[in-house]
Amino acid sequence: MTKDEIIIQSIIDAAKKLMQQYGLNKTTMEDIAKEAGKGKSTLYHYFKSKEEIFDQVINQEIDDFFNTVKTTIEKENDAIEMLKTYIVTKINTLKGKVNLYRFAIETDFHTAKVNDMFQKLRNRYDKEDMYQISYILNTGIKSGLFKAEIQIEIEMLSELFVSCIRGIEMDIITNSKNKDLAEKADFLVEILIKGIGKTN
Repeated sequence: MTKDEIIIQSIIDAAKKLMQQYGLNKTTMEDIAKEAGKGKSTLYHYFKSKEEIFDQVINQEIDDFFNTVKTTIEKENDAIEMLKTYIVTKINTLKGKVNLYRFAIETDFHTAKVNDMFQKLRNRYDKEDMYQISYILNTGIKSGLFKAEIQIEIEMLSELFVSCIRGIEMDIITNSKNKDLAEKADFLVEILIKGIGKTN
């Protein structure tokens, strides 16, 4: 890494730590500078605002998260276990980063700039989500666990599955409801498999 890259990463790491603890709204550029051991002028040299830093934080989190999910599900032997593992891994990751994502529903922080930034991040997150679910469903079709005819509905099925998981995510973010994740994952997958799984 170059000197600039090291400085930028130290700023991003400091911001991530603070935003996970306090959320975006309560984190200031001064806080980030202090945590990173840099002057505010250094921060403004590399970033125009804390929102811009947050954008980098979340993009790195998305990369790290989906790399973790991909590695985890590839260890499973069949698509059904992949789906269960996908849900549990996804939710367990979110549990430790609630404040980092909570800014999206903070009504006093819904400026046009933040909304635009969040929408871009949300679109990227959704695209990665859809890709992973589609991959798992296609794996199930190829292995014979899922009906071949669902191939033409892969996109719609992926959207529905992602929407179901999002409901669990919102419970965690808004109400800190995170109990019985394994049971929820099993139940959600069981319902799905009843519709797309092959019958013997």
